[in-house]
Amino acid sequence: MEAAALVSVAMTEKGARLLRLCRERGVDGVWIRRRANVAWATDGADVRCNAASELGVASLLWTPERKVVLCDDIEAPRMRAEELGTEWEVAPTRWFEPARAPQGKYACDWPDDVLVDLRAPLTDVEMARARELGADSAAVLRSVMFHVRVGWSEFECAGQLARGLLRRGIQAPVILIAADERIDCFRHPIPTEKRCERVMMVVLCAERHGLVVAITRLVHFGTQTDTLRRKHEAVCRVDSALHAATKSGVRWCDALTVAQRAYADAGFADEWKLHHQGGPMGYAPRDFVATPTETRSVRERQLVGWNPSITGTKSEDTIFSGGEVITSMNDWPMLGGRPDILVRR
Repeated sequence: MEAAALVSVAMTEKGARLLRLCRERGVDGVWIRRRANVAWATDGADVRCNAASELGVASLLWTPERKVVLCDDIEAPRMRAEELGTEWEVAPTRWFEPARAPQGKYACDWPDDVLVDLRAPLTDVEMARARELGADSAAVLRSVMFHVRVGWSEFECAGQLARGLLRRGIQAPVILIAADERIDCFRHPIPTEKRCERVMMVVLCAERHGLVVAITRLVHFGTQTDTLRRKHEAVCRVDSALHAATKSGVRWCDALTVAQRAYADAGFADEWKLHHQGGPMGYAPRDFVATPTETRSVRERQLVGWNPSITGTKSEDTIFSGGEVITSMNDWPMLGGRPDILVRR
């Protein structure tokens, strides 16, 4: 292949990152197996069938000379017709033949995700899609929170949320819902038949074109207790501090230190230890979480989800590094720049 042709194949914005990875690792290409990375590399191809699996029904073999889709003959027609452009060559095998790894010297993103740090910064297309996803997901969640009633079960709330999202072509890899005392008991409350008496918390990770945003909101019926009010004011201060600290070049461990200080100043010094505080995201609910030893740094044009919590409440939106919130809601009550608890009578 002529040198100019090689450049045209390899040197797209994402292709340049993959090419750099190949040169750093001394490999001929990359075998991309994770659904998140397939979506990233193709600008949104959906290779899910079993949504519980991080792997898809198709994988990609990327080299500077070729871009090949590896799948069986069941999946090949949809890959060609709906998911991938003509620049990708679909190379199916028979469905009854054993799957084989491609032969050659390739890096692979499974089981360790060697591509996670390549997914930022976002491209212009990805940023536009993320803003649209954030706005649409927030609109659906807002509608549910304004319509939920005392007596609704967590299952009913989850069903209404999933229905509204699917109408907009949005999947929900994470829906966590807790009513009343379950909010205090569990940081990851999967929905149950528990019925709401006073307060409902809904946690959502929403996905479209492979991109993911995260949002949490709470609704309270009647007057809040002084304890809940004090806790939510505190968690909002922590969240505001995290947003302000999320700038390109800041180490994730240093952003976490800001949160730890904010928790202590608010009178809840140890609450950060009870659940992770979030971190970078994009094609996964979190690429990794910020820890005291995480020395990687915030990137430009990166999606970030902080989710500070104090037992009984939580604050969470999706932002771009630099602070732009993309999951804000019209007419939602605010508290110091962060979402308050919606009080309904």
